[in-house]
Amino acid sequence: MRSLRRPVVAAFAGIVACNSVEQGIPGGGGGGGFGTDAGAATDAGAGGSGGEGTVDAGTTSGADAGGGGTGGGGNGNADAGTTVSDCAGVAPASLGTMASYSEGYDSSSGVCGAPVGNGAGIIAHFVASDRYPRFTLVNPSGGVNGRIATVAHGGVIPLPSGFLDWSFMQFRGTNEEQFMDAIDDSGRPRSAGRNFFFMYSPREQWFALDVNGGTALAGTIPVNNQKDQRRVMMFGATGSIRWGPRDLSTDSLVFGVGVDLKGRALVIQSGYGQCSGCILGQWFERDGTALTGSFTLIEGFTPGPATWFDTAPLIGGGLAVRRVDARASGQLRGFTSSWLLTVESGSASGRSAPAWMTSRNNTNLALARGGRAYAVLANGGDGERCTQKLEVVSPSGNSCGSFDLAMTNDGSSCDNWDLGLGLDGTVVQHLPAQLEQALDSSGRTRSCTIRFWPAALK
Repeated sequence: MRSLRRPVVAAFAGIVACNSVEQGIPGGGGGGGFGTDAGAATDAGAGGSGGEGTVDAGTTSGADAGGGGTGGGGNGNADAGTTVSDCAGVAPASLGTMASYSEGYDSSSGVCGAPVGNGAGIIAHFVASDRYPRFTLVNPSGGVNGRIATVAHGGVIPLPSGFLDWSFMQFRGTNEEQFMDAIDDSGRPRSAGRNFFFMYSPREQWFALDVNGGTALAGTIPVNNQKDQRRVMMFGATGSIRWGPRDLSTDSLVFGVGVDLKGRALVIQSGYGQCSGCILGQWFERDGTALTGSFTLIEGFTPGPATWFDTAPLIGGGLAVRRVDARASGQLRGFTSSWLLTVESGSASGRSAPAWMTSRNNTNLALARGGRAYAVLANGGDGERCTQKLEVVSPSGNSCGSFDLAMTNDGSSCDNWDLGLGLDGTVVQHLPAQLEQALDSSGRTRSCTIRFWPAALK
């Protein structure tokens, strides 16, 4: 039977199973980048989704996308884009000089996962020789600032400066204790105490980045002396609870959450109790006040074998909503996605996504150029060309330029990761497994490499 479920994403920068290995939230997107499976809880490493932008920006300017690259390629040609008034000054002539960082790990027991970048240009690179989330903090020069090691499970969430470190052990009894702590750019705690909260079993856990600093959490959150039901809460940049938990108007499976630029949270839930194929939404104000009750967000929806919803903040407020499909629950990469609708901030209805979004399947959107544009980021897929497209789009949807970020100079194929954007505009590209290297004679120790263009879309 087909179902709406997300392959337990505890990964903040990709897809990861919540029970064992988690990661980090996509930096620039700010959408509901990770959550827990509404059904089975599977464990694994990071992942991405598939494809590249489909709309050609226009005339080629020949500007260099950056420096040469590890694994070949790396020089992208900037497409000049359409000559439209709202494109003036939006796309840079080039992405600047490329940097890279590589670290070895035990490929038989460890993880080479998806990186995330914060607003200070620091990248949390998920690489570990065991199954516990560990992050190397890479600075814009390619040096190491420090490291973050979560307790047993968890991930990191990028902030304008530093990161939130989310961690937990495992269920012991009915409720599970979890922690949310602020970490600086060198991996040191920013506060003396730990901020803890609980989830009840079976766990549904969805996070969404607040690009202004913090994260929303929706799912099975208990409250003392009250019956268990789905709730939503918000954490601030210090790791402390900003508001909540607040009851959701409808106690049904959560399939996503997003936070817009006004700090308002939209929770996306199953509405199958109301009608066949219904998906519900509910908005909460930045102080936690319910702005709406449950409303019908989508009608006549048909899920695939494993389907969930991600969001991206819109310039001026509101969210764009996309469906994401995996071949099966627990799949780690190769997702497909399509933009479905946009929802104005606080509105109890959505509208069909504009053509410039719907024509760009298998992409994510991130705020870029100081909030004056969108970066259209290629999702990662299996068996693709070893190159990825980055496009810069104006608020009205005009293509202002694009860059082809080639990782090889031949026609070989790769199992690509999602292309990422840090909160400061750093473009981050994770090398696929086909381009990594064995670091010992047995092939067990392998490289885990990122390439990045610091503050390229600042």
